[in-house]
Amino acid sequence: MIMNMFKASEVIEIFFKYGISNSKDESKYDISELDGITNTSYLVNVENDKYVLRIPGNNPDVINRSSEKQNTKKAQECGLTLPYLIFDEDTGIKISKFYDIYTYKSSDFKNENMRKEAFKKLFDLHNSGLVFEKNFSPFNVFNEIADISNSLEKEAREVGFEIVNKIKEIGINNSPCHQDLYSGNFVIYKNQTYLIDWEYSSMGDKFFDYADLFWQNEFDLDKSIRQDALKEIGIHKNDEIEKFEYFEILSMITWGLWALKRSPDDNDGKSSLLKAIKLSVDKKL
Repeated sequence: MIMNMFKASEVIEIFFKYGISNSKDESKYDISELDGITNTSYLVNVENDKYVLRIPGNNPDVINRSSEKQNTKKAQECGLTLPYLIFDEDTGIKISKFYDIYTYKSSDFKNENMRKEAFKKLFDLHNSGLVFEKNFSPFNVFNEIADISNSLEKEAREVGFEIVNKIKEIGINNSPCHQDLYSGNFVIYKNQTYLIDWEYSSMGDKFFDYADLFWQNEFDLDKSIRQDALKEIGIHKNDEIEKFEYFEILSMITWGLWALKRSPDDNDGKSSLLKAIKLSVDKKL
């Protein structure tokens, strides 16, 4: 059963086009929609094999699918992610085998072992020596998607510029980064933790990855876990903590504006921007 407007016949046509199946008999397909934020994904069971089909959605920002494909391939070769079968960089359509995985929830980061496994995967990524293709950058995307006719977004944009200047004063280090670390992009397969969905991957500063993970998974709501987690990733010096906190504000602005671009009445987006602005005031920017 299809839960979205996408028709079963269209899914079948995609599978036929890419040679995943030679059958166009709809009765041989079992199709169900999977949870997602922007993209639409389907679990497709055909001829006793299971696959996951991703249909790109309308992202508020422009994603370079060619970069995503190359970066995903590089991450795959290093054992950082699960493999795909088909990746059409022109359409963004991706087909993978179905893996019986466990998907992280935000609450899982309260578990020390699960949190450390996630951190280890990020450490492996940042120290892999991979050179990712240019794609998403938190240093400029807030400027590109902010609606300056909206007073809240305009103020958040101005704060973003100030934050970027502060980070540049401290210093930026380049390494391969994932840059979209909400809980669902960490999965466990056969007792190994992997990162998935490399749409926003690019070269960047690892501090954004960690700050983004903290912000998107509400580490700030538990001071004890936050302090433990900072120690676990080796951030303890005053200048490191300051840089990390600036990146947290940048993450709030980035995804707050992203949410409002997708849906102008998004309350989480507004709350994110208001918190970023308040933190910038507290820091006396």
